[in-house]
Amino acid sequence: MCLICVEFQKQKMTIKEARRALGEMIVGLEGEHVEEIEKMLKAAEEESE
Repeated sequence: MCLICVEFQKQKMTIKEARRALGEMIVGLEGEHVEEIEKMLKAAEEESE
């Protein structure tokens, strides 16, 4: 797990903060993990609506 996943799942990071962090860290992450993060954030956004 990456820092984004850990902090977001602990609810120490908002969706907006997680998206910003993903934008900053995307270069260092594997493509498959980026997809997992995006799915997690999209599900959280849909749930919050």
